[in-house]
Amino acid sequence: MRLLHTSDWHIGRTLSQESLLEDQAHLADQVFEILKESGAEALIISGDIFDRPNPRREAIGLFSDFLRRVYLDTDAAIVVLAGNHDAPERISFGSALHDPRRVLVRGPLSDGPEPLVLEDRHGQVAISALPFSEIFAAREAFGAPDLASPADVLRAQIAEAHRCVPTGARWVVCAHGFVDGARSTDSERPLAQIGGLETVPAGTFERAAYVALGHLHRPQSVGTPQIRYSGSWMGFGFDEAGEEKSLSLVELDAKGTTAVEAVPLSPRRSLRIVTGHLADLLEQGRAEPDPQRNALVKAVVTDEGALVDAMGQLRQVYPFVLQLERQRTGNAAPNEAPAASADRRDPEMMIASFLQSVTGDAPSGTESELINATLAEVRFEEEAA
Repeated sequence: MRLLHTSDWHIGRTLSQESLLEDQAHLADQVFEILKESGAEALIISGDIFDRPNPRREAIGLFSDFLRRVYLDTDAAIVVLAGNHDAPERISFGSALHDPRRVLVRGPLSDGPEPLVLEDRHGQVAISALPFSEIFAAREAFGAPDLASPADVLRAQIAEAHRCVPTGARWVVCAHGFVDGARSTDSERPLAQIGGLETVPAGTFERAAYVALGHLHRPQSVGTPQIRYSGSWMGFGFDEAGEEKSLSLVELDAKGTTAVEAVPLSPRRSLRIVTGHLADLLEQGRAEPDPQRNALVKAVVTDEGALVDAMGQLRQVYPFVLQLERQRTGNAAPNEAPAASADRRDPEMMIASFLQSVTGDAPSGTESELINATLAEVRFEEEAA
């Protein structure tokens, strides 16, 4: 049996206020074509379908249309679960497909632990979907007030789900969590909002033939080849620039996993970091072909002293330059204002420049999210006034 594993779509996300929805529609078309061409019997999406608990209508529409195409135009089963960015009730709308033989969509824990059971020539394959749950909701669902961390919740889910697996069936666990030893990126939100252990040992999954994980954005196996993060389908931070994104195509034989193949995805716009003197970057940009110029760009400018409208000049040759960072050698004028190099028409750039001048580092992924969210609230209040 072949399974196509993906996760962390974050539909509706922006990067420095640039909408990524068209980029994500482009990727949804690719996933659909890969699913058809691979002949996979099941598509697994292991959480973080949307980027926020209350996604915009366009984001919901994109995902709904994708599910409908998969259901109507392929024979593949569909397994979807909520991640920590999702509101569980928003994910459970997909269960409206009402086909328990082909579709397993789990948002709230109350949806039940029963697996989707498929068959091939070797027998049964039971696929369990373990959605991310906040600790307080899990305490109520399991009647277990001692649950204290995301790891505790995941262990309780695994124990409950295993009791529902048919005897002799190969077990595939789909979950959204953080396994010990895995590598994270700047764009992931912490799971442990109230403290406690965030990670779970790889040995927790010892009875599973394959573990289809979501939450971390780099494709990787942890502990053993069959415990795997597919990674996000696109980069959401410039620390992921240059990394290839992929789907995991998994093949199960009579005893369990035999092979995992990374099937590459081609983004509509890549992530790039360009570094150098402003004049050199402008000259370089004018000489580049359109696909490179139209990438999502972070510019690291190495000039000393103040610059005049650096962001505006860069946008003439890099239309989608989203971040500007100054890289100084320590010889800048001592009285220079902290945010002097930022484009004053771009509040995010001014804040990022200020943080860079104070801390010596550009804002992290989490800090950028907070800046974007705060500025969006301010703009909303200004428009409503």
